[in-house]
Amino acid sequence: MQSEVKSGSVKSRMVFAGFVLVPLVLLAAALVLQHVKGQEPCPLCVMQRAGFVLFALIALAAAIQHPRGRAAAAYAAALALTALAGLGVAIRHVWVLFHPKFGCGIDVLEEFVNNLPTAKLLPWLFHASGECTAPHEPLLGLQVPEWSLIWFSLLFLAAIVFAAKCWSAARAGAPA
Repeated sequence: MQSEVKSGSVKSRMVFAGFVLVPLVLLAAALVLQHVKGQEPCPLCVMQRAGFVLFALIALAAAIQHPRGRAAAAYAAALALTALAGLGVAIRHVWVLFHPKFGCGIDVLEEFVNNLPTAKLLPWLFHASGECTAPHEPLLGLQVPEWSLIWFSLLFLAAIVFAAKCWSAARAGAPA
C-alpha cells in the first residue's frame, strides 16, 4: 500500500512538473521571437503570456505541495480555469488577426496592460508595444496567436483529464 501511495504521488508530481515545463518553454519561445526576431508583443500577447505564467505558477505550487486526491483535482481544476481564460484571450486575438479593422483596442488595452505591476516589474516579458494585427512570419504555417490558441486548448484538455482522474482516484480511495 505504501509503495502505491508513493508511486501515485510521484506520478502526480511529475504531471504537475510537466504542466510547469510546457508554458515555460512557450514563454521562452515568445521571448526569442521578441528579443531576437524583433516581434514586439501586443496587449493581447502580453495577456496570453500572463496566462502561461499563471498556469506555470499554479502547477509549480502543486508540484511543490505534492497534493493528493481532491486537493490534486482542485489544483488541476485551477489549471483548467487558467487555461480557459488564456484560451479566451487567444480566441479573441485570432479573431482580431482575421478582422484587422477591429484591432485590439491598442489605446485603452495597451495603457491598461502597461500600467499593471507585472509590466513595471518585468517589462522585458510583460510590456506591450506591438500591434495585434501586425503581420509576422508564420511558424510552421501558423501565426503566434494561433499557436497560443492550440497550446491553451491542449493545456485545458490535459488539465480537465487530470482533474477527472484525480477526482475518480480520490473517490476510489487510491492515489492520483
